[in-house]
Amino acid sequence: MLDVPVWLAVCALAALLCILFLLGTFAVMTLRRADERDIPEALLGLSHVISAMCGLLPWGKPTPPPALPEKVTSEAEPPATPTVVLVREQPAAPVVLPRDPR
Repeated sequence: MLDVPVWLAVCALAALLCILFLLGTFAVMTLRRADERDIPEALLGLSHVISAMCGLLPWGKPTPPPALPEKVTSEAEPPATPTVVLVREQPAAPVVLPRDPR
């Protein structure tokens, strides 16, 4: 076979099972607390966690998961007000305005 000591194979299997148990527990707790509307974002967040945990495996290469979707707002921004620029031939004297004493 692979000439791996039994105790090392058992330790590796125990470590993998602990990681799987940790991920499963984390996923169940997260999905229980998530609101129905937030489940897609929660699943995407779990994919980020699982991808990061893949880096713990000797053969695993963490891949960058997809970015979180941006929230779409139903309110449109108000139109920009036009900017007025005054141009004078002669330079004007500087004006000092008093501060508001609030």
